[in-house]
Amino acid sequence: MDKEEKKDFARLKRRTSKLINKCDEKGVEFTDIEVSAISRVGHAESIKDLSWLVIDQIERIFDKYKIR
Repeated sequence: MDKEEKKDFARLKRRTSKLINKCDEKGVEFTDIEVSAISRVGHAESIKDLSWLVIDQIERIFDKYKIR
């Protein structure tokens, strides 16, 4: 994994953590699909472990809950 991929993956992990914390504070419950995508990001060891479908779903979740 090159430096840029590591940087992108670290950013994705930080944004996912921010999403979980924000929704936890507000008492928001995720759908099963959202939980699956978030879980997959949490278990991945690199950005290459994630399919484009998971990345697309995560981006939609970020947009839905306004995570930048």
